[in-house]
Amino acid sequence: MKKALLFVLCVLSLPALAAEKTQPSGETWNGSELSEATIKQVQADKYSYTQCIYKEAQKQGYQKIDSRVATDAVMKQCENELAKIRTTFIDSGVPPIITDRFLKKTRIEMTRQILKSLVFAEAARKTGATQ
Repeated sequence: MKKALLFVLCVLSLPALAAEKTQPSGETWNGSELSEATIKQVQADKYSYTQCIYKEAQKQGYQKIDSRVATDAVMKQCENELAKIRTTFIDSGVPPIITDRFLKKTRIEMTRQILKSLVFAEAARKTGATQ
């Protein structure tokens, strides 16, 4: 009996809970608000960042140290290129939390790629495949 009464109360209260409106906290932002010029600028900045990472990773000094340390050093050398993307987003009115999320994703992707590349090169050197 108690279970049936509890079930009825839950079913009756469900429409009241569903009708409750939630208000967004803070400002809202629609991703389609970026202009074509902003998108092109971000793409150009990201390409510049990628090129900086690859050029830096090709330097001979990184071959003599551990691949994880080398990856960290490469990423730090090109951090100013990543800051250009942040500036472009902030100037376009993108909220900082969304900007930081994009930069973190970009940084992690590049770190994984460079680490994989440096580990492969280190393994190849150790086996004598390349000199």
